[in-house]
Amino acid sequence: MLTTDTNLLRLEPNLFTDIQWLSQRLLKATGAVSGTTLTISAFDVNFDGAQLAPGMVILIAGVPHEVVSKLTSTTAQISRIRAAATDPILTPAPSTGVEVLLTTFRPQIAGATDQIFRALGLNPAQPPTDSLGHPSAIVTDPASLERFASLTTLAALFICASDLQSEGGTQSRRAQRYQQLATLERRNLAAQIDTNGDGEPDATRRANVVPLIRT
Repeated sequence: MLTTDTNLLRLEPNLFTDIQWLSQRLLKATGAVSGTTLTISAFDVNFDGAQLAPGMVILIAGVPHEVVSKLTSTTAQISRIRAAATDPILTPAPSTGVEVLLTTFRPQIAGATDQIFRALGLNPAQPPTDSLGHPSAIVTDPASLERFASLTTLAALFICASDLQSEGGTQSRRAQRYQQLATLERRNLAAQIDTNGDGEPDATRRANVVPLIRT
């Protein structure tokens, strides 16, 4: 997938409170925070069962935190939300006996990722090689598609949320805004593609260009 829950939250700080009902709940537990470590107990599933991974968002007493890494099946390193994943970890407030929820918008992110790959002329489900053993084309710089994937996912989420509101409501306006931002981002979107399996880019594909084929 081309983006993460944390990237969505950086763009839309109220995402996990305003439309949490659109997310998939993976875990509910009681937790304690000491330093940058979250420890859970009384859980329905542990971090292994929930497939906890960096870039996920975990709610501690209703406050979203960034998952930096999974340490064990019941402990994780977390941070307050940073401006960028490369920034220093921001130590959360200490707490004990608080509610911990792990929810995700990864199904919607996966849908946006598939849409972007298809816009670039790539099959998101393609195997590493074709039936003749030739390498399949792959994107060598997926990070360059991250912002577009985030905006596309947010637009899709708020379109779904706006269906339950009257036309012109808050969620509808957000949906329109993210659609506009995604359209602007797409105008300059370019992906470096490796077509021969050597690991180096040898082609550029743009999502705003429709290829013409002579027949």
